Amino acid sequence: MSQLLRHAAFLACLILCMFPSVSTVAQDTTPLRVAIKPQTPFVMYNTDGSYNGFIIGLWEAIAEQNNWTFEYVPLETVPEVLDAVRAGDAEVGIAGISITREREETLDFSQPMFNAGLQIMTTVGGESPGIDLILRFFSPSLLLVFIVLFVVIILVGHLVWVVERKNPDFPDDYLPGVGEGIWWAASALIGGSDKMPRSAMGRVGALIWIVTGIVLIAFLTADLSAQNTVAQLQSNIRGFDDLPGKRIVTVANTTSADFLRQHNLLFSTVATIEAAYPLLESGRADAIVFDAPVLRHYAFTDGQGRVTLAGGVFARQDYGIVVQQDSPLRELIDRVLLALLEDGTYQAIMVRWFRTE
Repeated sequence: MSQLLRHAAFLACLILCMFPSVSTVAQDTTPLRVAIKPQTPFVMYNTDGSYNGFIIGLWEAIAEQNNWTFEYVPLETVPEVLDAVRAGDAEVGIAGISITREREETLDFSQPMFNAGLQIMTTVGGESPGIDLILRFFSPSLLLVFIVLFVVIILVGHLVWVVERKNPDFPDDYLPGVGEGIWWAASALIGGSDKMPRSAMGRVGALIWIVTGIVLIAFLTADLSAQNTVAQLQSNIRGFDDLPGKRIVTVANTTSADFLRQHNLLFSTVATIEAAYPLLESGRADAIVFDAPVLRHYAFTDGQGRVTLAGGVFARQDYGIVVQQDSPLRELIDRVLLALLEDGTYQAIMVRWFRTE
């Protein structure tokens, strides 16, 4: 009998040693800590303190299938989410988190749950060339030139009147005489004046003024032409090959920043993608390079009519749910992910958040 009891005890210990992690997951009722970060349309914060979005819906379906309770741990960036999971401050991390070799060295990922990549966003151009030309014509640099030119014309008009007061074309009285002098100075710039100074000093001054006018007109024409050329070059972004020389903005510490750096492209960074949109729409940036689904969602919603996507998706990457290395959660998450794909739940969640695309 004692030998039988020893065998039974040995078998029980063997079973517990074979399935320690699964039994722990099944019996532990402590809510899972799920690190999240805002990233439309994947994770979005509601004013009432709740959350929604594509990945939120997908995660809650996974948790329901596994009978898990959980609590969200809101963070600000993907690196913060990764660090929280790596340090054990959260058991799961969800957002638009790309699966990369470097991240896989210290963390584990679920099976890919979203196929993504990078894309370029630029402003909508070419629809109102007349307005664009007027805005360039009244740019700060040209406005300053016009103000200076107007003051100089008034001064030249006074000089002409002082020198040519005996000339019947320029009346001796101040207002009529100066008025004619200003009119002559303005007309002489374009060679349209029918009045000419008669004194030697007046004619020398007129010659200098006419040459000056030719130079000024040439300068204005060249400046307008240069601004128009620069504007066309900046808006002429059709794909990745057009990025060199452009003012590019992306989010710091992301795969898009790594990709641009690897391709030796100059770029500036912002803390969140929401901070990049005003830079593009105000003309302080020529292009945004970031995750394609995020840019696509903005282009079809809040940015519709103001921004557009240039070229197709490049540097393709997959999003995954992140857990600690060797975590038993990974297998359980993968099983439910496959089940959601098979029963149509995944597609229903996808249609809800990406129906405009």
